[in-house]
Amino acid sequence: MRDVDVAKTVRDAVAALNEALALAARHNLAVTVRTTAHQTTGGVERVVVDSQIFKQL
Repeated sequence: MRDVDVAKTVRDAVAALNEALALAARHNLAVTVRTTAHQTTGGVERVVVDSQIFKQL
């Protein structure tokens, strides 16, 4: 996969995340997003995104 393809994949994923967060906000859900980085056995850093979703009253 070329760098330009990877960049497009990342941009598309971020756009989808933004749409999902906007949808959650419209339905009165609070979302917190946390990222952590882990090193794989091959020595490559892997970023993991974890979310918590709460209902706003």
